[in-house]
Amino acid sequence: MNHILSARTYCSNTSAIKKSAKLIRNEFLDYFKNDLGHTFIRSSPVVPINDHTVPFVNAGMNQFKGIFLDYYDPPVMKAVNSQKCIRISGKHNDLNVVGSDTYHHTFFEMLGNWSFGEYFKKEACQYAWDLLTKGYNINKDFLYVTYFGGDEKLELEPDLECRDIWLNIGVPKDRILPFGIQENFWEMGISGPCGPCTEIHIDYTKQLLNQSNQISKNSPALTELWNIVFIQYSRLTDGTIVPLPKHHVDTGMGFERLVALLQGKKSNYDTDLFQPLFKTIQEYTKAPAYEGKFSNDKSGLDNGYRVLADHSRMISVALADGIIPEQSNKLRKIIRKVVDIGEKTFKKRDILPELAYAVAENLGDVYPELQNNLKTVQKIMRFEEELYIRLQNTSGKEWKKIVAKRPELASISEWATPGLVPGYKYFQSILDELKATNTLTGNVAFILYDTYGLSAETINELAEVESLRFDSAAFENEFENLKNRSRIGLRKTNVDLLRRHVETFKNNHVPKTDDSFKYKYIDDGNNYQFPTVDSKIVALIGNDKTISTEENESTELNEDEIGIVLDKTVCYSMEGGQVSDKGFICIKDLKFSINHLRKIDGYAIHFGTFGQNSSENLCDKLSIGDACTVSIVPEFRIGVMQHHTGAHLLNAAVKQIIQGVYPRNSLVNSNFLKFRYNSFGEKLSHEQLKEIENRVNNAIEANVPVTTKLLNSLELLTEDSVSLIPGEIYPYTGIRVVEIDVPDLRSKEACCGTHVSKTGMLEYFCFLKYFTRGTCNFNLEAAVGQPAISAKLIGENIQSEVSDLEHELKTGQVSYAIFKLKSKQIENKLTAEAEPIPFLVKEDCLMKLKHLNDLAWTQEKEIEKSSINVDLSNIYSTFPFIVHCIRKKLLYLSLEEVVSLYPSTPILIIVYHDDTIKAWCSVPQEIASKQFNAKNWMNVVLKTFNVKYHPTTGFNPSLVASMKTMNISDASQKDLIQKAIEKAKMFAFAHVKYAQKSVSESKL
Repeated sequence: MNHILSARTYCSNTSAIKKSAKLIRNEFLDYFKNDLGHTFIRSSPVVPINDHTVPFVNAGMNQFKGIFLDYYDPPVMKAVNSQKCIRISGKHNDLNVVGSDTYHHTFFEMLGNWSFGEYFKKEACQYAWDLLTKGYNINKDFLYVTYFGGDEKLELEPDLECRDIWLNIGVPKDRILPFGIQENFWEMGISGPCGPCTEIHIDYTKQLLNQSNQISKNSPALTELWNIVFIQYSRLTDGTIVPLPKHHVDTGMGFERLVALLQGKKSNYDTDLFQPLFKTIQEYTKAPAYEGKFSNDKSGLDNGYRVLADHSRMISVALADGIIPEQSNKLRKIIRKVVDIGEKTFKKRDILPELAYAVAENLGDVYPELQNNLKTVQKIMRFEEELYIRLQNTSGKEWKKIVAKRPELASISEWATPGLVPGYKYFQSILDELKATNTLTGNVAFILYDTYGLSAETINELAEVESLRFDSAAFENEFENLKNRSRIGLRKTNVDLLRRHVETFKNNHVPKTDDSFKYKYIDDGNNYQFPTVDSKIVALIGNDKTISTEENESTELNEDEIGIVLDKTVCYSMEGGQVSDKGFICIKDLKFSINHLRKIDGYAIHFGTFGQNSSENLCDKLSIGDACTVSIVPEFRIGVMQHHTGAHLLNAAVKQIIQGVYPRNSLVNSNFLKFRYNSFGEKLSHEQLKEIENRVNNAIEANVPVTTKLLNSLELLTEDSVSLIPGEIYPYTGIRVVEIDVPDLRSKEACCGTHVSKTGMLEYFCFLKYFTRGTCNFNLEAAVGQPAISAKLIGENIQSEVSDLEHELKTGQVSYAIFKLKSKQIENKLTAEAEPIPFLVKEDCLMKLKHLNDLAWTQEKEIEKSSINVDLSNIYSTFPFIVHCIRKKLLYLSLEEVVSLYPSTPILIIVYHDDTIKAWCSVPQEIASKQFNAKNWMNVVLKTFNVKYHPTTGFNPSLVASMKTMNISDASQKDLIQKAIEKAKMFAFAHVKYAQKSVSESKL
């Protein structure tokens, strides 16, 4: 066979040269691509996009599940890839053993080749054996194989075909071993495709003695290297297993183990996959070099090296693929674990971003997203570390006090969760009630999750501390209800009620609603044409009752709002942030107004009323099967379509301006859109918001097409630069991808919404609001089309008012009082919620008004200053000092500022107005003496009013003194003001000479 000869050429010098990991990976891929005609399919992201059963992609087969489930045809008949995998939870959880042995990892690469009906057992076994023994020159005497030995309970025969294939290949009979369903039968899940597998094991000790008795016994010396799965059965929901019409091959080989083997290393950590990371750690932290210690690692330093290196690979890959720590409790915990190890073991912070460089350098050639998203990855790492440190300094300290009183709580692993302290207090407040049944109930658990942000793991730990049983099944049910409520926009009571109705529909075999007509609209160049659909009633909801069979021939519905389920509809149900349509159902001679729709499990429920007829209880009887026509309100739908397209352009523009932006969700209505996102603490500046507006409006002006294509999940993964919502689960088929390609702004999103056909239909875009909630929750509101144009006109009118007011102020055409009145009126218009105004216009106008108010205030201050200075200069022209009483309120100047007008002159000022008095004095340093200083001078005034002296904070008492404001409502006290002035003058006359005045004047 040609592929055997070619495979030999890959590694002719294997025994003499230690190959790099990159070369070993490329040899695998090239062997299947070049010699065996397989198509390379790049690794999928480690976040599953259509599988809610696993939090991370943990095997190479995940991205091909749609093919195995027969949802769509394979794009090629045979494929090869290197798949990124993460195992930190569930059945395959290697997290807790990482660092303690040589080969467990939270992130690893799975090399795999695939056949989707092209070849089967014989070829798959031969290909694997040839690559290992002839390509990689592994001694066949160190290899063992296993096959499926059958299962009597499932009535599955032993896979003797596989055994015979290995015998024909030349594997000795005593090295071919059968194992049961646990070891050698692969299943996708509780039901679905499955089949026997054969594994190739290798003896790392390279002994020629037969080691077959050590296979599948967790021996580190003899471990599985390659697993080949033959998908030929399907397990039904009742547990029975039946043959599949199509057979597939699914193989997987652990890359790290292969590299260690071919590089002659006993530990995966000694390979060039990890050594560069160790070097980075050592150089950054100045710690002693890695020595490879395990059981004798008393300091824990080498274990710390291994954990940091392993976890940094997993964290970098996860973040580069779009997983958000706040949505992945496990990921956030591991990031914090790395921070702790960095601080405690290596005495260094901010180590993760440094390691991300090394990870991108090591793996970036085969997984380019690590290089492309490196800055975003580092930004999130730094944000998470700063967040963790803040929590340690706040809620962490309070939790430590609680643990000191209750040491059992030290077992709570997520002690830095912000809601742990208040959540624990709530938990304690109802503990006696829970202990009555010894159960932490689902509803209480859900409150701890939904209100206080505690994870299921933390809730379970709290239950264990109090010896309570955690009702996880009830909690999961509540959690599912939360997701459903969020998806369809209903309160808990409403969604629970609707789900009961939907269960009745299912039990009565009510057909689901075909709502594909919502996408069938036509742009005729001038407007949009939306079809009317002929339909029939299949179920009704009214009077809190479900009518879903023809046996209930009719019912009189007299509630204000009822629900109608149709077999077909043209209406869009609230989904993907887009609000539902408004429209009409014409039944017989009745017209039903659709207020909103909710879609649950494929049933589109139209909620609305029959107008006046319903309120007057004049509704005709409706029957299941009644024919009807459905139409929508065109203007409302067009407004929604405009804003949904606008939301896509906004999302793309924000991501251009700020690195590391992840959309939380959006709301698209006919008059506005809301876009919520997480940018990890980075706020948009005023200039950045202007730039975003300009880019979106440039895209509108370009009037480019808005295109939509339907993809299956595998096709979606092959697309470049598709924006997905983190944590969203997409279907296996029928995924709509909406693309807008403008030279300077490209948008490409998976989206189930409706859109305009060209960007020019949006007319104009502007922001209406921008605000934040916390460090992660940023909110933008905007408008397009007529709402945006109306807002723009209102904004322009207000801008004109501000310009006119500025002209009046600068030309002296308006008094200060009138200016303030006009300014306040404009400000009220800007801050009122009655009419939408462009956010940036509002901010510019408010900033301008603030500037004008400052200017006007400064002008009035100068007028007041000039008036006071005239009075004081008249006094100073007569005496070498100033003693004066201002008998009015200082509006703009402070008393200290008045005194500072004459810094080189002894000055004492009293201010009297509205039955209050205060004073301030200053004595120049060159004049101050033991007899004449500010304290002594002010004491003359204070004694007149029988007030004790108090030093003026921040000033030298010999140079500055003051009297605090005091009330002098009594008439006799008012007479004291003149006495105080006279005494202050006489004190100054006694100590300040005329000659000193000339000295002061010479310094002016």
